[in-house]
Amino acid sequence: MTKNIHLKILSVIIALALWFSLVSGEYQEFSVYAPVKLKNMQEDYVAVTDDSHVTIVAKAPRATVKNIDYNGIAIEVDVSKLNPGDTYHRLDESEIKIPPGMQIVRVEPEGISITVDTLIKKSVEVIPTFIGDPHPGFKVGTISVFPETVEIEGARKKLTAVSSVETLPVNISGRSSSITYSIGMKETDGVKSFYPEQVEVVVSFKENIVEETVEDIKVTPVNLPEGFSAEVTDNVTVKVRGRNDLLVSDYINDKFKFFVDMSETDSAGKYLKEVSYREFKGFEILSIQPTRVRLMVEKDEGDSR
Repeated sequence: MTKNIHLKILSVIIALALWFSLVSGEYQEFSVYAPVKLKNMQEDYVAVTDDSHVTIVAKAPRATVKNIDYNGIAIEVDVSKLNPGDTYHRLDESEIKIPPGMQIVRVEPEGISITVDTLIKKSVEVIPTFIGDPHPGFKVGTISVFPETVEIEGARKKLTAVSSVETLPVNISGRSSSITYSIGMKETDGVKSFYPEQVEVVVSFKENIVEETVEDIKVTPVNLPEGFSAEVTDNVTVKVRGRNDLLVSDYINDKFKFFVDMSETDSAGKYLKEVSYREFKGFEILSIQPTRVRLMVEKDEGDSR
């Protein structure tokens, strides 16, 4: 029994010291954005508040803060005895649900406004919302929502001015082909429930066709007789219709062919020739300025003609 008793006593002392440092050690203060829950409302009535969340400033031993379950922190207000109308309710510490080991420092705000009103239902339009941008060169084409309306339930006073509700954002980032999303509704002031809870949003896309003026397009001499060389001294400015992401000078120079036909050239000198072009599928040339360009034609050295 007495064997190594000094080691056992030392172990107990160390354990007690660790426990004491844990419960009486340095406290850390922190904030939690906690939801407000209104419970026990009378039948045929609804209680709502604009203060759906409040800030709870609390403290706990530094060693335990990282293990706190913040999802378990909430404000629960019993509204069973409230009369219809608007009430300012000062929050009581007993209504704040916190895990063991936490101590409340303060609550911001100290009170909330609660409205008790008749529970009503009404049908309202659904407005889809979006985040992100489609694939470059595309834009949203058509948008369909099924169903187009939903039934909402809530306080009469709050719902009187509500004619539509918005969906949660539909992500269309990088999209160019049709998509269908089943999506819920954004939280709406005064709305207790939605029916149905989700709608289908169908989005189609189309090419974003625009008109653009592109400058400094090169013109190439073609069909020049053997023994001659030519240099075009003018570039042209082109007004073109096509996908917005492709209407840039480099792409136009690469895909289009702007040229002058020099097949009838029989001597060196200066020329003024009509500009021709071959279109690239998906684009339309609207105008070319100037329509004629200047060329300098020279006879190659060594040609005896």
